[in-house]
Amino acid sequence: MRKEARSGKHVSRALLVLVVLAVVAIAPAAYSAVTTIQLGGEVYKENCTYCHANYAQVKNLNINFTHGTHITTACSSCHTESPHGPGALIKRVPMKQCFNCHGLNHGSQGVMATAVCVDCHKAGPVKLRPASHTTDWKNKPHVAPSIAGQNTECAMCHTQKDCDTCHLKEGVNWVPKEPFAYNVGNGCQACHGNPNLTKLSNGVIKSYQVLGVEASAHRDITCVQCHVDFTYGSTAPAPKTKVWSINAGMACADCHDHDSAKAAYEGSVHAEQIAKGNLASATCGSCHGGHTIPLTDTEEASMTVHAASYEMCGKCHKDYYDNYGDYYHGAPYKEGAGDAPACWQCHDYHAIQPKADKASTVNPANLATTCGAGSCHDQHGTATEDFTKSAAGMIHGKTKARQDNPVLKFIGTIFGGGS
Repeated sequence: MRKEARSGKHVSRALLVLVVLAVVAIAPAAYSAVTTIQLGGEVYKENCTYCHANYAQVKNLNINFTHGTHITTACSSCHTESPHGPGALIKRVPMKQCFNCHGLNHGSQGVMATAVCVDCHKAGPVKLRPASHTTDWKNKPHVAPSIAGQNTECAMCHTQKDCDTCHLKEGVNWVPKEPFAYNVGNGCQACHGNPNLTKLSNGVIKSYQVLGVEASAHRDITCVQCHVDFTYGSTAPAPKTKVWSINAGMACADCHDHDSAKAAYEGSVHAEQIAKGNLASATCGSCHGGHTIPLTDTEEASMTVHAASYEMCGKCHKDYYDNYGDYYHGAPYKEGAGDAPACWQCHDYHAIQPKADKASTVNPANLATTCGAGSCHDQHGTATEDFTKSAAGMIHGKTKARQDNPVLKFIGTIFGGGS
């Protein structure tokens, strides 16, 4: 019996060891399954739905709003910062965030969402009156604050008719200095900051996410200062064309005090083509860029602009850019030489004209002046009319030179067009 008892003790100990080992093996897996909820920081769906799986339900009975109707909208579009803070404090989304979409007449899409207050808010004990509103608006000084906030606050809920109802009674004829339309500022990023904002166009998925504004020269201005026609509404000025990119590309003169540059562009072949309906022609934005337009206040920035001939000109004038490969100009420029000429140093920029035009800087009659204006040819005294006549043909003559030279033509057939 003693022997059997000892055997039973061994079995019990063995089972105990197995149980301990099993617990030790399971513990890391159980520990790793614990989810940490981040309070604060960036807002993203995966961090919200862990607790708010059924986020379509809303506890506030005075609101018709539901998260379910916004299922295609990223959480961060409304909650630009985490709604949860220290002490479980819930930060409500300000009304201005709603108007990033509500009441917004967005091009051909029409009104994105309703802007009628009672469509979302039921009649409850709390009056829908912003803190900036005074109870005695008529008798208190309201001219300055109403002008200052006309399009950034007032137009969020009101139209000019709301002002006229009182003005007409008082015999006041008030005409706003700019169209009475709500300016969403940079609220466009509520949607256009989302990497999932895409559209299937001609079988290709195109992204409408906007990046790079924060580091650009335009980081301190609002979206609608360039996209002046984003509403296509009756309160907005008639757009210059039906293409938003063209309208935005020509809006630079509304802010930049470059009267001479504007006048030069308006007399250029690019503007002439736009006026004729050729919307493939260049605007300010086509050359200078848009969301990522760089600052030019440093030497490094100037060098970056100087090296951007392909982006500014070559994308449209590909044949000319490909043939810009002579030994003294094109080849060193494409290798990064800072003293080799960019396209606009010869062809001009704002007032650019076709070569056949007598006003063109590269017209044969003007070449000597154009070449002599730079530090290179003027320094060596080579900018003569005879010199330009004999040398001008080779600057964009890469293809012709290869065709005329049997050695280069042979090398081109071997290396696929290399010179």
